[in-house]
Amino acid sequence: MATLRVRFQLNPGRTGVALGKLSKQSENIELFLRSLASDLGEDDSPNMWLAKDFKNGSVFNTTEFQAVVDATKASQFNDAVQSLARFKSVSKIKLPEFVTPATIDRFASLRHGLDSDEKLGIALFDVETGKLKRWSFVDRLQLAEIEESIEAEVRYVGAVMGRTYEWNKGAKEPYIVIRELNSGELIKCSYADDDYSNVAKLFNEKSAIVIVEGAMIFNRITFKTEVVLASSFDVAPDFSDEDFERFFGCAPNMTGDLSTSEFIAMGREDE
Repeated sequence: MATLRVRFQLNPGRTGVALGKLSKQSENIELFLRSLASDLGEDDSPNMWLAKDFKNGSVFNTTEFQAVVDATKASQFNDAVQSLARFKSVSKIKLPEFVTPATIDRFASLRHGLDSDEKLGIALFDVETGKLKRWSFVDRLQLAEIEESIEAEVRYVGAVMGRTYEWNKGAKEPYIVIRELNSGELIKCSYADDDYSNVAKLFNEKSAIVIVEGAMIFNRITFKTEVVLASSFDVAPDFSDEDFERFFGCAPNMTGDLSTSEFIAMGREDE
């Protein structure tokens, strides 16, 4: 078993650090470490990371995860932090696949607590010996390059199904908000003025399930979905219990390579 540990050096080469800056940097460091812990399948709750072993001067501290992990995860943690500390958009260093865009963004956000000529020191501990490894230093420019390298948005054409939640027709770019049926997520759907009458029909029935199609964006950092330009607006048809019952058996041959009896047996988990 092992622990997740990393040592930071704030304001290197100078004496102390301003309290406001110390607060901001501590917050950003914790958010980054919590995100990386989540990538590793560990607890990402607040206050799971403890700063200790402080040293005066440029303000050194060791930040340690307050739970025991297996040695493999500790090695993965070290690989991820080391790759991020050495990563640049133009470099050939490849980040571990388990590191999410959200974690990369959190690491890039460490620049918000740095002056233009200031660096942040990062050093890791050897998983087997516990000895401190060589220091790496990142600055605002490098962290900004990391942020620019993130492909945060995925664009596609799709649809949202749910219930109407809000309508802002007075905005510069009018939009409605749909509460997605499965996840409950509130999804903003922008539309063109010419579609006003089509949008209005969605609100005729309070509990109706509606379907909005169009150009969509999924943000891989915030995990938010948005319809940036809706092009189709429909109300889902109502089906009775009788309609639902009639569905069964309407397509007996849609069983792939299995016979109908084999497909039914598989669905029932028959031996």
